[in-house]
Amino acid sequence: MSTKEDVGIICPSCNETRLQVRSILYSIPFFNELAMFSMECPSCHFHHNDVFSAEKRKPTRFILHVDNPALLRARVVRSGSGTFRLPEFGIDVEPGPSAESFITNVEGVLQRTMSVVETAISFAEEPEEKTKGAEILFQMNLAIKGDLPFTLVIEDPAGVSGIIPDDMSKVKIEELSLEEASKLKGAPFWLDTIREDYAAQK
Repeated sequence: MSTKEDVGIICPSCNETRLQVRSILYSIPFFNELAMFSMECPSCHFHHNDVFSAEKRKPTRFILHVDNPALLRARVVRSGSGTFRLPEFGIDVEPGPSAESFITNVEGVLQRTMSVVETAISFAEEPEEKTKGAEILFQMNLAIKGDLPFTLVIEDPAGVSGIIPDDMSKVKIEELSLEEASKLKGAPFWLDTIREDYAAQK
């Protein structure tokens, strides 16, 4: 169910207008209930998406070794504070100020990452960089076809992101230490405030 409303939260971009928020509740096995919300400012058209849990969660790491094509369909939740890593490809994607959440599957994560690699190739100035990028794309295409095993790691200091296959025994879940969590890039401070304010109003 989706709802749209004006909330008493000032836009972090123009600091003038209350944000309009559209929220959708997702019930996900193991994760229980998540709220995905889309924020938009009617004045400056600032826009952002994120997902949060009503429950207090611990900093967490999920590790999935994808050695079966069926695991490409495992659900993936990435919040605005989630970092995901593809170690076999040498890729870490950390959240920045404009990082948005998404709910997809493992194949979708690969496709999103491939788009980033393609952009990097187009801007690369050295032939070696273009060659290396092309090699990574080739390997990721093999992975999408199920012909190359790889590992997906997601870490989130807020504990909202995760990997949810049908068989949860396939994924390794670790609680991050405070030191590990402190080294991760989290959500922008204004997003944490909006999450808390919006949750409180519910």
